Amino acid sequence: MDLWRFFKGKFYLGGTLVNSKHNMRHIFLLIGLAWLVSSCATVINGNYSQVRIKSDEAVNYIYEGDTVINKLNEPITFVARNSREPLKVSIFTEEKTKQVYILPKKAPAYWLNTFSPYLSGYLVDEITGKKWKYPRKVYINMDLPGNSYTPFFPMDNTLRLRKNKIGFNPLSFALAYHPGVEISYERLHGDKFGTQISYTHLLARDNEYARNAKGFKLTIEEKYFFRSYEQTRLFLSLAAEFLHKTHDADIDFYTQTTPDERFYFTERTKIEKTFYSLTPHIGIQHYLSKNLVVETYFGMGLRYRKTTHPYIPENYSNYSNDWAWIDIEYYSNKQETRVSGNIDISFKLSWAF
Repeated sequence: MDLWRFFKGKFYLGGTLVNSKHNMRHIFLLIGLAWLVSSCATVINGNYSQVRIKSDEAVNYIYEGDTVINKLNEPITFVARNSREPLKVSIFTEEKTKQVYILPKKAPAYWLNTFSPYLSGYLVDEITGKKWKYPRKVYINMDLPGNSYTPFFPMDNTLRLRKNKIGFNPLSFALAYHPGVEISYERLHGDKFGTQISYTHLLARDNEYARNAKGFKLTIEEKYFFRSYEQTRLFLSLAAEFLHKTHDADIDFYTQTTPDERFYFTERTKIEKTFYSLTPHIGIQHYLSKNLVVETYFGMGLRYRKTTHPYIPENYSNYSNDWAWIDIEYYSNKQETRVSGNIDISFKLSWAF
């Protein structure tokens, strides 16, 4: 009976007679809404892209049959409907002519479909075609052959010509292990390379790593700037560091008074440390203004460290009095020579000139 009613266009739902055509429309509507909500590029990405184009010299443009005369060499903005097809722009001066095909790329929102139910968002964005988006900025060098362009504007010459930077690390005062006053000088060699020298005067803190501390840290860093945006540089570097430091610490010792007895005690003593480190970095420099630059980087490398207790008798044996999984204080001040890992995280403010 229920099957016959279904084919006649009606069926029972929860004890209530419902028209199947009306119900099916709601079901398809709900499925459609679920697909749209789960497809990130279709919902977030618009139908059009605004593309700003700039060249290394004053050029004129032809886009979709319209000619734009640009004598000021300022960026020109075009509005293009998003598509999988490249955007064709003709560029010309009195002496040169060039055609550029600006390729679309997948919109950032497209990759959020990874979190959609059963990855269904990828299918919806493929059907609607809204996964494509043209780059917001395009820079064209008229002297480069072929379909060459960059999807960003390069750094302005007013910033490139500032080859020198003097900086300091405002966070170096607050470090627990090696607090200090850090200053640096950087010299750029062209657009791609730079050398930075940093000096840190170590300060004292009332803890087991810097009590009555004296010493310094010297770092030489060679940088390679692999990408330069309008106000930002990305770089890879290799830093060689030397640190020499003395400080006081309370160390746990024992002496073997008899073959079956040990005497345990704590004594404050002078500790001497010498480090040699070699650490690759990846970092970013951002120009807050034409002169003020903020820099941060992260790196992991190797460190050769030598720690000695110059005033401790030979019959004193150092030991760990902490039952924790790792006794940082013990391993930091333990008398030994070893190679260990090194992690660098830094923040710096500089003045460019």
